[in-house]
Formats: sequence, C-alpha cells, structure tokens
Amino acid sequence: MLWSRVLEQDMTKSKELGFISLVSIVIGSQLGSAAFVLPAQLAPFKTIGILGWIVSVAGAISLALIFSDLSSHITKSGGPHVYVSAAFGRVSGFFTAWLYWIISWSSNSILLVTTVGYLTIITGKLSPTEVFAIEATLLFAISWINIVGMKFSGTIETVLTAMKILPLLFLPVVFFMFFDPSFFKVSLKEVTNGGDVMSTISQTALLTFWGFIGVECATTPAESVKNPKKTIPRAIIIGTSTVALVYLMNTISITGVVGFERLEATSAPYAVVMSSIFSHYSDIAISVMAMIVCVGTLNAWTLTSGQIAYGAYKDGLFPGVFGKVNSSGAPKAAIIIAAIGTLPFLLLEQLHQGGLGKLIDMLVSIFLYVYLACCISYMKLIREWYKTKKERIKALILAQFAILFCIFTLSQDLISSVVVLLTFIAVGVPVFLRHRQAIKDFIS
Repeated sequence: MLWSRVLEQDMTKSKELGFISLVSIVIGSQLGSAAFVLPAQLAPFKTIGILGWIVSVAGAISLALIFSDLSSHITKSGGPHVYVSAAFGRVSGFFTAWLYWIISWSSNSILLVTTVGYLTIITGKLSPTEVFAIEATLLFAISWINIVGMKFSGTIETVLTAMKILPLLFLPVVFFMFFDPSFFKVSLKEVTNGGDVMSTISQTALLTFWGFIGVECATTPAESVKNPKKTIPRAIIIGTSTVALVYLMNTISITGVVGFERLEATSAPYAVVMSSIFSHYSDIAISVMAMIVCVGTLNAWTLTSGQIAYGAYKDGLFPGVFGKVNSSGAPKAAIIIAAIGTLPFLLLEQLHQGGLGKLIDMLVSIFLYVYLACCISYMKLIREWYKTKKERIKALILAQFAILFCIFTLSQDLISSVVVLLTFIAVGVPVFLRHRQAIKDFIS
C-alpha cells in the first residue's frame, strides 16, 4: 500500500508512468503477509481453498478495474469515501471513511498475531500475557516510528517491500522439489466439511480475499499514466494475476510438502515446511523472514491509517483532532488513537485462541462492504459519465459482476458480518453527531 503512495509521489514529478512501473505498484500493494497467514487458515477446506483463490482473483481484478475507472474520472485523493461522497453525499462519505479508517488499523491485529506466532518458533511457547505484551510493544514501537519520522518510516518500508517479494518467488520453487501429490487425494465430503460446495467456496473466498486487500491502492490518477485507458486495465489484470499466481504457488507447494493436517495444527506454516525439509536453523530463518514481511506490512498500514484519517479531516469529514500533525507532518493523534484501538482486537484473539481465521473473516467482510459501497456508487456515477449505450453497458456489466462477487463472498456468514458492520457504524455515530454540522457546511 505504501509502495503505491511512494511511487505516486515520484510519478507526479515525471508526470509519465509507464506500464512496468504501474505493474510494480499493483504487485507491491497486494503481495505480502497473507502468504504467511492463509495456508494454515485454508487447510481445513482442503482443495476447495484453491477455488477460493480463483474466485478472489476474479473479484479483485473486477474491483481494481472499477477503482481505476473511478480514479480516472475523480482524480481527488482520499480513498473510497471520495467516490461514495460524489455519488450519495457527504453523510455517506463520512461513514465510508469511518469504516475504512477503522479496518485499516484493526487489521494490524492479524499482522501482530502472525508476527508473534513466527517469533515463538525461535523463543518457544509463550504465555498469553507474554504474547500480548510483545504484540503491544511492537504495535506502539511501529506507531512511534511513524509519528517521529515519516520519512524514515517510508525508507524502512521501501527496503522491507523489496525483501518480501524475492522469498515469495523463490521458496515455492524449492518446496516443489519435495512435493507429494498424494496429500491432495481427499474426498468431496472432507473438502466441504459436510456442507455444500458453493457455501464452502464462498467461505474460502472470504479468507483468500485477505491477500488482495489494498487492491484500491493499485490504481493511479490517469493523467500521470501513459495512455491510461489501456495501460491501467492491462497493468491491473497482469499485476493482480501475478499476485494470485504467487499466492497459489505458495499455498499448493506448502501443502504438497506437509499436508493439510499438519498445516491445520500450526500458525507458522512456512516454518513447519522448512523444518521438515532442512535443519532446525532453516525454520528460524523462515521465521525471521516472515516477521520482516509482517512488520513491513504493519508499518505500511500504520502509516496509511494515519493518512486516511488525515485525508478525511481535510475533506471536512473528521473532527479537528485527526488533523493534528507534528513537525514531520505525521498525524500523531490519529496514529495514537489507532494504536489504542487495536489493543481490544489483540485481547479478542487471546480470549479465543485459534480464532485468527474468524478475525480475518470479520475484517475482510468490512473491507468488502466498503468496496460494495464503491461499486454501487460507480453504478450511479457511470450514468452521468458515459453517454453512449455501449460504454454504459460495458461499465454496468463490470459493476454488476463486482457487486455479485461481494455479495457471494459475504453470503457465507451474512448475519455475523452485518452485526460487525452495524457495530462499527454505531461506534462512529457519536463522532458524526458532534461533527455533523461541520460535515454539512464544509465546502470542498
């Protein structure tokens, strides 16, 4: 996600962003910690998990294409709330920004849990108190880095982003040398856990879409891209397909080495695979690598969550506290509030050991509701943007496919996701009520 922002700053200087650079943005904004989290979370679903990846990539490409079209017509930065505000007004924009901001930092809990999960490969089993203390310390350390030195934070992220991609490309090649296809010989009953195939695919798609969160950051203002009408869609399709291929290669190769049952019993799948192939020290090396990737993603989301809140403040949607910046330009209050808000999610994971998959489901579902709001906004806006029937039909088909993907993926646990959605919205109501007059009076 940060990679996208850094490259966008560079491209505004050159004004011309080519195909290769844009593909790099697409890949860099999506590829990351999900590779280390999802193989274990998908293991209970056996081979259906692969179908989940396929469904997710189709949905991710359709959403990315919609965001690319939205960004080419509405060049104002700020995120999903900009598009929802344009279609349905500033009240809808506030709650979209509110939801997007909350999930931008609450999802950090998954990264922290995964980081400490790999740390235990080195330290051995830790008590719940020790786990929470390490998670909280890491959380506030990253927050502090982003508060006192945004430029330093950006430099760290650039290095970590480069470090995370090479292993994810190299390791599957090694794993396939020890691949055992017999692990994939499972019955349909085992695959679906006694349920029907479609609901199981929906459930796995909800998990696998975690790997494509941030797909909206893969888009770039059209005026900064060479031949944007062709370059942006091509880059999105090729880049997102590449990300999907890397995720699939990692998931399949890992499973082919140790099998589904061993993956179900671990929170550090790469370390388990490496320890089964090489010496004890190899799993330590993998643990360090996984922690670097997760910390890099944590740093990116910490920086981004602050910018989301600050952007909403500048648009007149969030109260003045979110607009307080320090000498380095960091929205310190927004970052501190986000760090404190993450703590309950860490406690929730401690109270429900092994509930990481459920936490991923919950947060991905809120991301999907935000994306769904953007898709519906897109359907409304294209009637104004496109004058010819052919253009409107093409855009409407894309919007309807993306909407169906969101609904299908959310359908596996609709009641729970709606309860979480309404809870997050309810938390924002007092903020809206105190700030509503300013929201209505603000002139863009």
